[in-house]
Amino acid sequence: MSIKHAIAHQLVCASESTLTLRPDLYPLDDSLNTLLAQIKSAFFNRASKQYGQFDNANGTVKTLLEQWSSQDLSFAELTVQWLKQLRMAIEQDEQETEGYWFFAEEETEQDRLLWFFQLKHKHGIKLNKSIDIEASSVIDFAKLGFGGCIDLAAFAQQEQKYLTISFGFGDRALQSSLVNFIDFVDTVNTAEDTERFLEIVKAYSQSLPQEAGGNYRKKALEYCAEQDKLGELVVADEMAEVIKDQVPSQTEQSLTDFIETEQPELKKEFIPNRSALKKFQRYTGKTKEVSISFSNENLGKTIQFDPDNETLTITHLPPSLVKQLHSALRDNEG
Repeated sequence: MSIKHAIAHQLVCASESTLTLRPDLYPLDDSLNTLLAQIKSAFFNRASKQYGQFDNANGTVKTLLEQWSSQDLSFAELTVQWLKQLRMAIEQDEQETEGYWFFAEEETEQDRLLWFFQLKHKHGIKLNKSIDIEASSVIDFAKLGFGGCIDLAAFAQQEQKYLTISFGFGDRALQSSLVNFIDFVDTVNTAEDTERFLEIVKAYSQSLPQEAGGNYRKKALEYCAEQDKLGELVVADEMAEVIKDQVPSQTEQSLTDFIETEQPELKKEFIPNRSALKKFQRYTGKTKEVSISFSNENLGKTIQFDPDNETLTITHLPPSLVKQLHSALRDNEG
């Protein structure tokens, strides 16, 4: 079992604030594994993650982590102090929040991680064993609140990137308070890293025969999107190996060779940014009257662009749109 410790506490900050503390750690069982797995899945599916570190040497959370690392605090004591300080910060900012704060230490062969998330319930009704109707509530993973992950090994080494945070449903008013409390500073520009890498992939694809180049670029984007869903890095060498069958056998350079020749300073591994990926997957634009979105694969095929007149010519329209246009034409003629 990869979970070493886990606990949760309830914090309500409203007209009156209450902090309900769980006295002991959770037993390490399958239900706990399932809970953390669902939290991680929801976290990895978020597009708005930020990567960085603690800004202040004497920040609250950083100080607590150092005390825990030196065994001056137990895991349970770490979380209790974390919540007490968070309660004070939210009250001081006159903000409101309600939920359960879950903490878990996870250790695998590769990593030692500290997860922290605000969990919220959704309410409903159910049929019980007696087939009576009664109120019920479960954790709403679709509305996972603020949280993140600390790479404890990287934190101990004071690397530049060891803290990942993400805001969730209903966090907008709290964002400033939570960032200040965590004392977070962004040290990684994932959008810039993704765009630079995809530009070099695009340049390499253009060096291949047209059809092969289009397929290579498509597979590269699919690979990056899949890594994003898994919460994994994109490593240039690994990606080049996975999609090497898209490169014609007579091609002299691999993607790795092309990068070393054209842009050797490029990051060879990076965190994929979902918004940046979408820019390379689709062309989009809208005004008050018109909204257009199409896959980049269609440009030059079913969609032609005339740069002189700045016009698009579209063939093979969606059947539903054709039907609507015919109906509109008949209405106008009538």
